Amino acid sequence: MHEDTLHEPDQALHVEDLTVSYGVTPALWDIDLDIPPGVMCAIVGPNGAGKSTLIKAALGLVRPVAGHVRFLGHPVGRMRGRIGYVPQRHSVDWDFPTTARDVVEMGLYRSLGWFRRPGAAARTRAMEALAQLDMQDYADRQISQLSGGQQQRVFLARALVQDAPILILDEPLAGVDASTEAVIIALLQRLRDEGRTVIVVHHDLTTVQSYFDWMVMLNVRIIAQGPVKQVYTPENLRAAYGRQLAMIAIPATAP
Repeated sequence: MHEDTLHEPDQALHVEDLTVSYGVTPALWDIDLDIPPGVMCAIVGPNGAGKSTLIKAALGLVRPVAGHVRFLGHPVGRMRGRIGYVPQRHSVDWDFPTTARDVVEMGLYRSLGWFRRPGAAARTRAMEALAQLDMQDYADRQISQLSGGQQQRVFLARALVQDAPILILDEPLAGVDASTEAVIIALLQRLRDEGRTVIVVHHDLTTVQSYFDWMVMLNVRIIAQGPVKQVYTPENLRAAYGRQLAMIAIPATAP
């Protein structure tokens, strides 16, 4: 297929025959996946299931053995400015000497051009993004001086300021306090309601049903995908996590 050919343009994320291997061990095996636009999607699975690898392969950060990925019908290389990405917090060097506002303004560099300093309009957009996450009072604070939850809010503001139709977040709620979790989820749900696609690697099965409307259950292979009400079943949980954890996480509506 030619790189410029639209493929599954009605899907926010389309993954076909994707296999990723670290050495001889497959991290993902023959993944077929479709996430429609305008949903808030959780990617869930046990430790080592390949959740972060799936995100990184989709974004071109990890080279697959086979398969291809399309965002809104386009390869990721043609969608760089239209995808907001929030990596796992532990993967970021928080000792880098920069302020919270500087980090958010980095999300504007593609539209500004790398050799132009942000002007007043860009600074205003950065402050507006910080304000949506209750972080405007920390704009001039060094990121190394922020708490883990505050750092996560800053990185979400950086993705937000891009005004991208697709947001991808890798465990944004890991290790954050309850107030930060509530702020992040409320913002993501609002963005979903405005028509954006929000894809989240998520670790807490107890909140999936209340936070998300679409779900991908993964354990190296795809176990199930679709609306949460259809995917979040005892059978799928057992297939993904094994009997012991599934008994803890079985939906309340199950007999």
